[in-house]
Amino acid sequence: MSIEISGLTKAFGKKHVLKELDLKIEKGQCYCLLGKNGVGKSTLLNCILDLIKPDAGTISLFDKDYKHHPLELKQNLGALCEDNPLIEEFTGLEYLNFVAKLYRLSPKEAVERISSLTNYFFTDKESLYKNIAGYSTGMKKKVGIAAAILHKPQVLILDEPFTGLDPIAAQLLVNLIRSYRNTNRVILISSHDLNYVERVASHIGVLNDGLLMYNGSVEEFTMNGANLIDQALFQLLLPHHNADTNMDWMLN
Repeated sequence: MSIEISGLTKAFGKKHVLKELDLKIEKGQCYCLLGKNGVGKSTLLNCILDLIKPDAGTISLFDKDYKHHPLELKQNLGALCEDNPLIEEFTGLEYLNFVAKLYRLSPKEAVERISSLTNYFFTDKESLYKNIAGYSTGMKKKVGIAAAILHKPQVLILDEPFTGLDPIAAQLLVNLIRSYRNTNRVILISSHDLNYVERVASHIGVLNDGLLMYNGSVEEFTMNGANLIDQALFQLLLPHHNADTNMDWMLN
């Protein structure tokens, strides 16, 4: 088992975002977390990353917890957070080399991996020598993804990784996620881009009102392909939506 969460609870003021949530994610899975805005997806990911402390409950990664193994766990985590905080005074290459040093990659490993990732994602190599502050949202996202995967983490967490990417870069990311997944790793993604989720997910979790409304395989969620993921999600979250509401006022 890679990630085990038990009784996870988190409130912000009077709003309970996570309510005694239980979740197990096994090695080899690409687990995609779905749900409406504001239901706690990013909060859950940030708790797993130890960026937010839960009010109650436990989180273990590979049967170890942050209390007893904080450094070891964080060395085996790779993360792209939704706000994608980068050091914008650095160039793209300077930032990736900085990250490589944080994870104590050898100079040879750093050169090989940074070269591989930048060749994969960036057609304009000149941009890598410019300050990140001048990058577009998509370029910043690609640098953040490269930084998250640079040290080959066992747990890769990506919060809204497709947002801001053009269709070519998004497909490159799909291919990268598929290649990165293996039996010794777990990939956890939160995303509203269901078209891309459909291409990478092995398992789905639907978060709503602080609890998991669904937790299982993609096959079960889509009834073995009878539905698309967006259809299944709509039916789960809005089963009684009134499609007969009179909208004739829009037609004239």
